[in-house]
Amino acid sequence: MECLNCKTIYEGKFCPECGQKSETKRFTFQKITNDTLTTLTNTDKGFFFNLKYLTLAPGKSINNYLDGKRKQVFNPFSYALLAIGLYLFVDHYYDFSIFRSFSNPDNKWRDANIGAYDFGQQIGHFIRKYLKFFYLLNIVYLSLITYLILKKRNLVEYLVSNAFIIGHAIIITTVFIPLYKTPIFFNPITFISIAILMYFTYKDYEEKIVVFVALFFSILVSFLLQFIVPGFIIWLKTLIF
Repeated sequence: MECLNCKTIYEGKFCPECGQKSETKRFTFQKITNDTLTTLTNTDKGFFFNLKYLTLAPGKSINNYLDGKRKQVFNPFSYALLAIGLYLFVDHYYDFSIFRSFSNPDNKWRDANIGAYDFGQQIGHFIRKYLKFFYLLNIVYLSLITYLILKKRNLVEYLVSNAFIIGHAIIITTVFIPLYKTPIFFNPITFISIAILMYFTYKDYEEKIVVFVALFFSILVSFLLQFIVPGFIIWLKTLIF
């Protein structure tokens, strides 16, 4: 039998080279519906596999993935992007913005500090506009610090593990939006979730005190840089334009 996908000659139900099934059915409305429902509800593979095991056993799941157990797991960077997209969708329909407080005409701090207020508002709007990019950058910030302090794995492996961590922390934050509506870059639920997930992932990498130091500095640097970097970009724009 010749594989329809890679042209390999083989016998059996699956191609040994690319995994293509030997039997393929024509697309029908029923097939598309069944495939979609299976993808969305399957807890043994893909997005819901990540959701299930990152909730029940985050450290074990992430370290198993890094050690090679990857067949059923949804790509960590795709997971983070999907989580950010889900958060933005839910947050949009709850119609909440931190900038409302700044638009209050009785805001005396704003009147007394008009320059700082305007610059702060620019940073806030800039972060909110490009939130998905800044939360992806947070993966880099967390990874650099954990790599420099813990050193058990290489930098790319820390990028992978922190993509899982950021993605799942944002999923947790999204679940709590109906109860606690605060922008994600100020939301304590996000940072508490990141800290817990990082602890379970890295707790066996080094002495406990070293792990706690890594958690503290990586989250602190991540939090500060998500305001410093856009502030620097806006400052550069004012110089250039």
